[in-house]
Amino acid sequence: MRYDDWKSIIRESSPLIALMMFIEIGGGSVLQSMSDVFYALPALLALVPMINAIGGNAGSIIGSRLASGLHLGIIEPSINDREVMDNILMTGILGVSSKLISSAFLFITLPLIGIAIGMNIWAWFSITLIASFIVLSCVLPAAVIASIFAFMKGKSPDDFTIPIVSTVGDFMGIVALLLAIKTVGI
Repeated sequence: MRYDDWKSIIRESSPLIALMMFIEIGGGSVLQSMSDVFYALPALLALVPMINAIGGNAGSIIGSRLASGLHLGIIEPSINDREVMDNILMTGILGVSSKLISSAFLFITLPLIGIAIGMNIWAWFSITLIASFIVLSCVLPAAVIASIFAFMKGKSPDDFTIPIVSTVGDFMGIVALLLAIKTVGI
């Protein structure tokens, strides 16, 4: 298959993208169910795009690296490949550390623009860490499995991994934030 044939890309990825849209709608419904928490503590709303974006970005990074490695033949299409495991570890470390840095930035800047945090720094970072681990534990395996599966089926991993990772990152980001808030007791 030619990977630059845009018609085949659209034909093959359209059903997946349609399915992902419905999952995103479900994520919006979960977010709506949390509206009482956001009314009480509006600062928590600032965590939604941070958790979703960084989760999706980490998954996209590993998905792109795996797609390139698979195409070049330097990564075997196996979860047990050492390169795959190294990529998972480094992307996980990058994801958690970038979320903590972003969370610290929000904790400092939100009060400066008039938005009260409404909790201590430990609760804020606990919510960030718990949500980060949940999201990354879903997004990274999804990226690896989607890349390897697409490659083994003769499809371009690039066309399948990013929609899957973006959707898993968004949906699980919202669910993870809800679970983290409940775990911390807010």
